[in-house]
Amino acid sequence: MPSVQTDTEHAVQTRRRGLTYVFTPKHHGVDQNASRWLTGLPLDEEFAVFDRADGILVAPPTDNRQVADAAGNLYGYEVLNSGLQHLRELGTWHQQMAEFPAQKPGAVWHGYPIWPIDQAIALKNYMGQKCRPSVEVFDRMMLLGDLDEGQRKRLKSGDWI
Repeated sequence: MPSVQTDTEHAVQTRRRGLTYVFTPKHHGVDQNASRWLTGLPLDEEFAVFDRADGILVAPPTDNRQVADAAGNLYGYEVLNSGLQHLRELGTWHQQMAEFPAQKPGAVWHGYPIWPIDQAIALKNYMGQKCRPSVEVFDRMMLLGDLDEGQRKRLKSGDWI
C-alpha cells in the first residue's frame, strides 16, 4: 500500500468539475480500524476511481458518468469487463465500491472503500445492508450500463444470491 504519512493532495484535478483529491493517512494504513485502500493500489489508480466517480464527460457534452446520491456523495468503482461479477476490489476488506463524501465548494475531497458488492467475499461486518450505498446509486449504475436490471433489483432489495 502506498505510504501516506500526511494529507497529500493529488497533483491533478478531476476532468469534469476540477475537484481536488487528498490522500489521507487514515485510509492508507494508519488506522487499522478504518476502511483502507487495497494494498498495492497505486495512488494514481485511487485518484482515477475518484475522477470516474465525478463523471468524466462523454458526448453529448451535457451527459456524464457521475455516480452520486441525493446528498452529493460520489461513488466510485472500476468495471474490469462488464457486469457486476467483474468489479475490481478496492479495499483491504474486499470492498468493490468507494465513497467520496460531499464537500463544500472549494474544499478538497477524500474517499475510502465502503462496500463489497459480492457477499461471498465480504467480511462479516460488511455483509448485507451495512455500508450499502443508497438505491439511487444502483439505478445510476444500471443507466450507465454497469449493472443489468436483474443485478440492480437484487442489490436494491438486499438479496445477494
